[in-house]
Amino acid sequence: MASISAYRTAKGEKRYEVRYWDTAGKHRSRAFSLHKDAQAFKLDVERKRQAGILYQAPAERFGDISRAWRERFVVGAAGRVRPRPKTIRTAEDSLRYLAPLNDLAIECIRRPIVEDLLADIATHAPRRAEMSFSLLKRVLKWSEDRGQQVDRAIYGIRIATADEREPRYLTWEEADELQSWMPEYVRRIVPVGILTMLRRGEILGVRDRDVDFATGSIAVFAQRQDGERVKTKTRAGRRTIDVGPQVLKLLREQQLARPATSDGYLFPSPSGAPFDGDNFFARVFKPAAVHAGMPDLTFHDLRHTGASLMIAAGCHVKVIAEQMGHSDGGALVLRRYGHLYKGARRQAAIALESHVFKSRRDSDVRSTYGDMQLW
Repeated sequence: MASISAYRTAKGEKRYEVRYWDTAGKHRSRAFSLHKDAQAFKLDVERKRQAGILYQAPAERFGDISRAWRERFVVGAAGRVRPRPKTIRTAEDSLRYLAPLNDLAIECIRRPIVEDLLADIATHAPRRAEMSFSLLKRVLKWSEDRGQQVDRAIYGIRIATADEREPRYLTWEEADELQSWMPEYVRRIVPVGILTMLRRGEILGVRDRDVDFATGSIAVFAQRQDGERVKTKTRAGRRTIDVGPQVLKLLREQQLARPATSDGYLFPSPSGAPFDGDNFFARVFKPAAVHAGMPDLTFHDLRHTGASLMIAAGCHVKVIAEQMGHSDGGALVLRRYGHLYKGARRQAAIALESHVFKSRRDSDVRSTYGDMQLW
C-alpha cells in the first residue's frame, strides 16, 4: 500500500510525499506540491499494483489534461522553477491555439491531426506554431507519465523554424524623427536607448539612484516587467554600464522634463507612476514609429542600432557584449552583427603584412618579441 506524508522544504514550502513499492519490490517515493496530486498518484499506484500489467489509466480529454497541467504550471509544480507572469500568459496563448484538440481523448490525438493543426496555425503565425507544438509535447509527456496512451509519432513531427525578423538599424536622422513624434516628457528615451543599448524593461526601470553622474555610469540590476520591479533576466544582465557626457546631459534634461515621480524613475508615465512596458509601446512608441514612417519598428531596434554604431566606431566586440549584458564574451554579437564588420578580415590581413614587411631585417621583427623565436 502507498502512504502520504506532509513535510516542508528548506524554503518553508509544503510538500506531500507518496511512498510506495514498485512492481520490482523496490521502495520508491515521489513529492507533490498539491495534496490532490499526491492522492491521485497514490490511487493510481494502488490500482496498478492490483491490476498488474493489465492496468490502463482511464482515457481523459486533452482539454481536461491541459487545464490540470496549467493549474500545476502556474504554481510551479509542472517545472523546475515557478514561471513568471509573462511566461504564464505565453503558455495560455499557446493553449488557446491548441483548443481544437480539447474534446479529443489523448489516445485519439494522432500525428496527422497534429500536423494539420500546426499547418493551419503556421499559415498566419509561424512562430506561434512552434511555441504551440513545444507546449503540446510537454503536456502530452506529462499525460503519458500519468498513464495516458500517447501516439509517440507526434514527438517526431518536424516543424519549419520561422524566419527570424531582420533588425532595423536607424540613422541618427531617423532617430531624431522618431523622438520628434513623442511627448516632451519621454522623448529622450530614444537617444538614451540607442546610446546605452538598454532593453525596454531595463530603461523603464532606471531610477535617479541608479545613475552616478560623477563617474558616468548606470547601475542596471532590475527591470520593469508585468507591473513590477524585478531582477534582470540573467546574471550577466545585472551590470554597470559606462556612458558618455552626452547621455548624462540627456538624463539631466530628462529629470527636468519628466512628470513628478515619488519613486525617482527617469522615464515615468504621465501620472508619475512607473511606466508599464506594454503601455509605453502601445501608447507612445508605436504611434511615434507609425508617424515617422517606420510602422514595423520595435524598441529592441534601438538596441540593435546602438550595437551597429559601436561597431562602426571600432569598439571591441567584448566591450559591446558587456555593455549589452551578454555573458558569452561577444559570440552573440558576432553572430547577430558580424555582417556589419565589413572589410575587417581584409584590414587584418593588410595590418599583418604591414607589421611583418615594414621591417627590413629579421632581427627587427625578433626585437619586437624579445627572445621569442618566430621561425
